Amino acid sequence: MAVGDSITAAFAARGFIKEDRDISWAIGRGLQEQITVPYMISQYVGTDVDGSSLEPVIPNDPFHLPHNDYHPMTDRMNVAESEGAVHRGSLDEQWQFLQTQIKKRPDFNDDNKWKVLTVWMIANDVCGECNGPVDVSKWSAKTDEFLTNVSSTMKNVYVSLQSLLDLSNVARIQRANVGCDIEHRYILVECDCVDRGNSTQLKQLDENVHTFNNEYHALAAKWQSKLKQEGRTDMAVVTQGFLEGQGSILDRSFLSELDCFHPAAKSHEDLAIGMWNTMLCHERKDLCGMKFKPGIQPVCPTEESTFYTGPDVIPTPSA
Repeated sequence: MAVGDSITAAFAARGFIKEDRDISWAIGRGLQEQITVPYMISQYVGTDVDGSSLEPVIPNDPFHLPHNDYHPMTDRMNVAESEGAVHRGSLDEQWQFLQTQIKKRPDFNDDNKWKVLTVWMIANDVCGECNGPVDVSKWSAKTDEFLTNVSSTMKNVYVSLQSLLDLSNVARIQRANVGCDIEHRYILVECDCVDRGNSTQLKQLDENVHTFNNEYHALAAKWQSKLKQEGRTDMAVVTQGFLEGQGSILDRSFLSELDCFHPAAKSHEDLAIGMWNTMLCHERKDLCGMKFKPGIQPVCPTEESTFYTGPDVIPTPSA
């Protein structure tokens, strides 16, 4: 399962005006040449992962995004919407999409079945926030409400809160490439502060990204404590922080050929492996708090392997 925005919808991953949901890093079906988290899980359970999204699609009603950007027959439990944002009501809407899918699965809460739910909804909430410190109180309250809905409805669920890289590096890449620079300076408006922000605004943007990331860590710590007090071992909430403070080593190849903004197909694979490795980080202690880099190799689990549910790991940002 996954909630999120156009990144998790895999918009323009292959360089066309489509959501390439079948190769979405966290929830796409994937294939040997395009690894996703569900694909890696499938190699160990011996079958396709239920709920993974199956096909590329055109965004629903592009003039009214993010609302109703969902194709239930093929998106299945990838309910991410292009332009999705907490302040636009997307968490509420996507929760309803998930509920519809859950009702189709009478064995959803079977004691023998575990679920992975990825939550990544920061980018569109921070994109216009570069003229001063951001207030994340409403965003945090709504995310906490979403986790409450999950805890009261689901069991055997592993919730991954995915933090965000430093967006100033997307601006750096765009401005170093003439075509991308023209596209974002004069034509597209995909992320206001990235597209046209000055150096002071870009610095503030990164600081605000860190504020959102820190709030994910605070929510994970809160829920770890709450679940422990309630004696629940059927749910975990963990922040996957491998992208935090990162971006300085990325280049043009990280971004889509279409818009120089969204992750390219190969980057979706790298993101999938990044999350996979941090979820299995206790297999190799050096991966707990690891820093993201393209081309990383996946950890190979054993029959005894479990996903990490220990104390929250906050990575040290790279220079």
